[in-house]
Amino acid sequence: MTRTILSAYLDISIHPDFTGLPVNVEQGLIHLTDNLSALLLTLSGVGIVISILGLLIGNWLGSHHLTERFKSSLILSTGSGALLFVAAAAANYTTTLFR
Repeated sequence: MTRTILSAYLDISIHPDFTGLPVNVEQGLIHLTDNLSALLLTLSGVGIVISILGLLIGNWLGSHHLTERFKSSLILSTGSGALLFVAAAAANYTTTLFR
């Protein structure tokens, strides 16, 4: 049961309301929004990985400036991924309000 609840919260999928459009255009736009959100989440994940590697290299070299720079980029990458999930949840919620 917890797995289904967790998968419902972790699944990022956008359900826009394209009433009045042909079915094939509607399905194409839904695929486009899903693919775009997946691409943005992948870019955020790559930023997180690069930031963690930079933190490790900065600590290994003993460079405080490099460590601080990668720490701020880690916060930015994590925040952008979280913002994407919040925006997708808000978009899904608002489209159900106007039906």
